[in-house]
Amino acid sequence: MLSRPAVSNDFVATELLGRAKAAVDRATRTLANSLSPTADETWLTAAQLELYRSSTKHAAWLVPVAIFFVSQAVTPWVDQTVRTTWFLAMALVSVLLELTEQRLDQTLPRDAAGIHARACWFTVVNTAFLIAWCSMTVYLWVPGVIANHMMLVLILACSLAGSVSATAMHPALALGSVGVHAAFILGPTAGSPDPLDRTLAGLALVYILLLTGQFMAAHKSTARMLRLEHERASLVEQMKKANEESDRARARAAAAGKAKAQFLSHMNHELRTPMNAILGFSEMIHQKAFGDATDRYAEYGGIIHESGTALLSMIDGVLNLAKIEGGKLSLREGDVDLARIIQAAAEQHEVRAAEARLTISAAASSDFLLVRADERALRQILANLVSNAIKFTAPGGKVTLFAYRDLDGRPVFGVQDTGIGMREEDQVDVFDRFGHGRHEVTTADRGLGLGLAIVKGFAVAHDGEVRLQSELTKGTRVTVYLPADRLLAAPEFSASA
Repeated sequence: MLSRPAVSNDFVATELLGRAKAAVDRATRTLANSLSPTADETWLTAAQLELYRSSTKHAAWLVPVAIFFVSQAVTPWVDQTVRTTWFLAMALVSVLLELTEQRLDQTLPRDAAGIHARACWFTVVNTAFLIAWCSMTVYLWVPGVIANHMMLVLILACSLAGSVSATAMHPALALGSVGVHAAFILGPTAGSPDPLDRTLAGLALVYILLLTGQFMAAHKSTARMLRLEHERASLVEQMKKANEESDRARARAAAAGKAKAQFLSHMNHELRTPMNAILGFSEMIHQKAFGDATDRYAEYGGIIHESGTALLSMIDGVLNLAKIEGGKLSLREGDVDLARIIQAAAEQHEVRAAEARLTISAAASSDFLLVRADERALRQILANLVSNAIKFTAPGGKVTLFAYRDLDGRPVFGVQDTGIGMREEDQVDVFDRFGHGRHEVTTADRGLGLGLAIVKGFAVAHDGEVRLQSELTKGTRVTVYLPADRLLAAPEFSASA
């Protein structure tokens, strides 16, 4: 038969000592964290203090009543002057300390430093109150009167149970409650020469140890409950944010789907119109439908050319936007004279402006405004802006192209018109793909809604920005700002259009 090897007493003692030391270390860390919590545990200490205040702030005003009854309970053994003095002093102290806690609760912030201060101050105030309360075993204690001793110990035993219940969630508060009660219960009884008092001290010690165990169990349960509640609240918040993000994603998807449908509808119309003109008139020329009437054929050739140009412009717009959104747009930067290209853009659109009975002009500094940029992209920006301005300006209106240097040294250019403008709420998505302002609803020439999106894309590609200012019936101003470091040559003064 195999026998179990003997375990030495030294080994058992070492094992027990190690466990005790580990338990003390855990208790010390828990106590320290309750007063000075780590960043991850600040919320836990705050919740513990809120529970403590909710359980004590209403009961605090009943304490003077309890003090009165204690002073009456020891009437057979204690002089009235002592009882009255103790009652009045205790009532005053309890009211002042409760007002102090209320003041601290209202004034201390709820940040990490504030939580640390609240924990320390609440522990100090609660301990001070308990010292005053438990002083009954000093001022109301009558040597040699066992009935008096039992009465006071019984009162403090009940007080200890209630105090541990109210402070169990916060280790520092609970430790103060247990420590103060233990000192004022065990001190007079254990130090008494009467055997009954010492027996009472032994019973009280067992009772205190039992309540300490109850406090530790209650603290663990409360901490677990608070952690679960915190996790539940965090989960609910995350779910709420996820739902909101999902709703926004669905809204974006719906808007993108609607924009796509609008784009395809517009694309169908915008492409078919010039394509039909090209096919129809080219077929008539091919068949020599008007015999030798060369003037008619020349006129049809012009229509075909205009339709082809419009078609090419639309295709270029779609391709440019695809490159911008795909991050594949490459700039061919060089030295560009802003004054020259806005003057060229104004001259290029003079015929179309005249047909629309509009006045078009260019306003720029007479000095040299040289920037480092992609000239093709800047011309495309101006072409889109001028096209929009002419499209949405009534006959008799004015379109102005401008370029200048602002007070921050940035090169600025853009287009301003006296057109129909738009309301502020209709300006939100004008720079988005297929975005249309209110004026788009009132014109037959809707376009694809790509112009301002391309303008913004080219501006951002140059590390710049674009801004729109518009007021209904009073016109629109679109301004492109390039970074100041792109200005290679500038006038000595600033001018605005």
